[in-house]
Amino acid sequence: MLEIINSLETDLITKLKSHSLFTQINTLSWQEFLAVLIQRRFLSLSIVNIYELAIDALTDRLAKQTVREILHEEYPRNTKGIPLPSHRELLFQDLLNLGATAELILTTPETNITREVRLQSYQLMMDCLDKKEAQVQLITFLRFWAEVLVAVEYSCLWQRISERLASKNSENKPRSEFYYFHLIHDSRNSHLGQENLLGGLTHSQELGIHLKRLISSSEVLDLCITVEKKAYLLKYEFYNQFLTKITAKTPNNN
Repeated sequence: MLEIINSLETDLITKLKSHSLFTQINTLSWQEFLAVLIQRRFLSLSIVNIYELAIDALTDRLAKQTVREILHEEYPRNTKGIPLPSHRELLFQDLLNLGATAELILTTPETNITREVRLQSYQLMMDCLDKKEAQVQLITFLRFWAEVLVAVEYSCLWQRISERLASKNSENKPRSEFYYFHLIHDSRNSHLGQENLLGGLTHSQELGIHLKRLISSSEVLDLCITVEKKAYLLKYEFYNQFLTKITAKTPNNN
């Protein structure tokens, strides 16, 4: 049964990677590229609230614990328990290292489309709570919208980010403390139902274990598929808003 959703996910990931913004990302000026990242930051800022609501809504004890652990990673501490920079702070620092000014990051307004995508994403999550199979749909949303697709997005954006940030300590470039971390630790890495504890699990895989356990019938599977399709469309809509920049630079062959 899981091969159906695995095939869907592979298809949706391929489609997102094929978005014109990603396939032609090298045509953007650096300031245009920063504008994409700054708008994307608004979606990142909503993650904590999404996860907090999920913890309140989840009644499945094991899934709730996993979600709680993922959320706590947003606010890391050292071995002595002293708070370290949050993921939101690390995102801000990555943007600074990429050349954005603090003023640009803080004063750039959220576009109407970004706001609509953010609100519709929240509504998609709320819609899951109204359904009979709320638990499995909620885990589906968290896994696909907040983990799987996020890793896909950052892997596509990394081709430009890596021009100025490094994936590890480097003498030539600052290390990315946010984008590269999420690219790796949120990744799908395996088909649903094929997670392997050896070598550690990504956030997508941790949630995937619970999703596999909760998909009890083909009817439940269909509900999960619907949630994933809607989550994908929201991400696609977000990147569509930047296509005018690319279209303006594409030669007219008529």
